[in-house]
Amino acid sequence: MNVGHLRSRLVTAGLAAALALSLAAPSVALATATDPELLVTLELPAGDIDYDLELGTLHLFDEEDAPFVISVIDGCSVNDHLWILGAGLSGIPVPLTVRDLRSGKSARTVLPAFEPGVPIGTVIEPEALAVCGDDPAGGLPALKGRATYTSADGRGAGYQADIEVRSDGSDDSYRRVVRDGSSFAIIGRGSPVVAIDESAVDDELVLLAEGRTPRTVEGVAFRGPEGMLPNGARLRKALEGIDRSRVRRAFETAKNVRVPQGIIDELGLSGVDQVHYLSLDLDTLGADAYLAQAGWLRERGRPLEPPLPVAARFEVEVVRADGESEVVPLVGPLVGSAAEGRLWEHRSDDVLVQIVDACDLGGSLWAFAGAVTAEPLELVITDTQTGSRVTNLLWTDREDVSRLADSTSLTGCP
Repeated sequence: MNVGHLRSRLVTAGLAAALALSLAAPSVALATATDPELLVTLELPAGDIDYDLELGTLHLFDEEDAPFVISVIDGCSVNDHLWILGAGLSGIPVPLTVRDLRSGKSARTVLPAFEPGVPIGTVIEPEALAVCGDDPAGGLPALKGRATYTSADGRGAGYQADIEVRSDGSDDSYRRVVRDGSSFAIIGRGSPVVAIDESAVDDELVLLAEGRTPRTVEGVAFRGPEGMLPNGARLRKALEGIDRSRVRRAFETAKNVRVPQGIIDELGLSGVDQVHYLSLDLDTLGADAYLAQAGWLRERGRPLEPPLPVAARFEVEVVRADGESEVVPLVGPLVGSAAEGRLWEHRSDDVLVQIVDACDLGGSLWAFAGAVTAEPLELVITDTQTGSRVTNLLWTDREDVSRLADSTSLTGCP
């Protein structure tokens, strides 16, 4: 089949506002998927059509008269899988496959056809993609953003790269930077930050420090063939004399299109091929607070507070057969995210619930839920704005994760 590659197209501005929802990481980090690169393939008689997906975002696609809504969310902390949520909005069933291009794993589902006067058929697949990583749960959340590298000597072209700064499960440090598939180990804690490329192809050393502008991170990067770096003990000893002000001077030298030869000599680097000065633009909500907690930035007078989950609208609990109940706490989205006011995610160790404002589509809110349970549970959702309460049976026999998709019961639309 001829496979076209098309990015998402939202049908109307109204639907875009309702469905372009991005769930940022909660203030307490959870076990997460390992850098998924997601693609959904819509299977039509005329051929397949591909769309990019962003983890945690509810997408509305419209192509070949087969519109559909889909979201892939991070359920790693509940059952070590990514979950697929979806709904078909056309008069025909919508077969599709979601692929993680990095791992090669895929999951296929069929969204039911929409019939006027009949509730929108929604689907939840809590065991779709087993691509969760081994990163420790808890600690500081992963920070995502861009790194801009600019050549300091004209020998290496400048470029931009997607990056992710990752914790090791502790509350006061980051230990790894991932840049377009390359993994950098962070030595020590605080500022300056020293990151070393762990690949065996060549050597790269990155030194980062607080920028001149508050809440920015800047630095220099040195790249060369394997052996550019001295052995571990010698490098660590040399780094003892490098403080944040020294990194700042090297950055300014490189920015003035001069190679900071002094710091190269101090560190005992040999055969340096390329020198770049770089800046980090981390767009994760609360990044400055988390960097201050890790010692990369100083608070400069007032405390930097991480963002909190949005104000609760719903009370969510699960009730067992013996009458014992468990509150499922609200974890996101965060205040200031694109999903604020449009999405509520509640999560515990073995239950995940998403409530989505789909009022522009079907005149109600949608509820998706999954639970790791060996017995039937009642899922009770109370809308504190209207006082209405909805109780559903959360139980799927012979499945490891019981699941529920409800597109009609929550009617708290304006």
